[in-house]
Amino acid sequence: MNPLPAFTAFGMAALLAPVALTPLRERLAPADLPGVQHFVRVGEYDLHYTDEGPRDAPVVLLIHGFAAWAFAWRAQRSALIAAGRRVVTIDMIGYGASSRPAAPVYSTHDQALLILQALDILGITTFDVVGHSFGGRVAFQVALLAPERVRTIVAICPEAFTVGRPPIATFAQLPLIGLALSYYILAPSLVGVGLRSLSKRDDWLTDEVIAGYAAPLYVRGTAAAQVWQARSPKDGSLPVPANLSSIRPPTLLLWGDGDTVFPVDEGQRLERILPDARLIVYERTGHLPYEERPADVNEAIVRFLTGENREPGKK
Repeated sequence: MNPLPAFTAFGMAALLAPVALTPLRERLAPADLPGVQHFVRVGEYDLHYTDEGPRDAPVVLLIHGFAAWAFAWRAQRSALIAAGRRVVTIDMIGYGASSRPAAPVYSTHDQALLILQALDILGITTFDVVGHSFGGRVAFQVALLAPERVRTIVAICPEAFTVGRPPIATFAQLPLIGLALSYYILAPSLVGVGLRSLSKRDDWLTDEVIAGYAAPLYVRGTAAAQVWQARSPKDGSLPVPANLSSIRPPTLLLWGDGDTVFPVDEGQRLERILPDARLIVYERTGHLPYEERPADVNEAIVRFLTGENREPGKK
């Protein structure tokens, strides 16, 4: 018996199933997500943001990483508010409770420009910025586009040196294949597995936390947004890797020594390239130091923002 027809039929079913199943999973509007606070309209898009702390205090902008959103910063938001800062988070388009445009508008230049325009609308001129992973790259892009507005940068395991989309993006650009890949990769049931694989410490990984990270996957347009991200340029007119030495604000780099996404030697390289940077490395910590070591990360951020010197080293 020739197994090829059965295999082909299975493959076609796997490709076509997400077309029917995606609308069943993605049944929520952005405003239906728990903890949603405010929306700001920037051009054609609605960006979800939180804005907490004293109105007249210095602003700290928090930019989440890939597949995360404002929820990820809950520990840092509390610590920074307690330290007397005004704390603003913005969900990038395609994530959290923000719009999910079906267009190739997901470069770091696009994301950074939308964030800057949102801050303009909110009346925020200067700020400190904290970014994680892909959000760290967007934070660098913000500093390249508007250097006069950024006081300091805290980059947590930032993406800095990649020059294009990963190889899987080539397949993700194809209509049926792209949607299928996005649908299966973004399955809510895999969120806990994914977070655990990124961490060296998982005592923080409760059912409630997993549900918090998974919540935006039920928002309409989520899988398609990842297809359009794969079709978008990586950066734009100011590629981050080629312009790192032009980033002038004082920068604190926080890294886990067990980061398997962007290994710690990238942090050491960044510390040498950036004009004013220092690196703190956390032992027995993976790609999510802000979750795995929240007290240590919060202390490092607050001390840095208040101007206290801290030597590079290991904890």
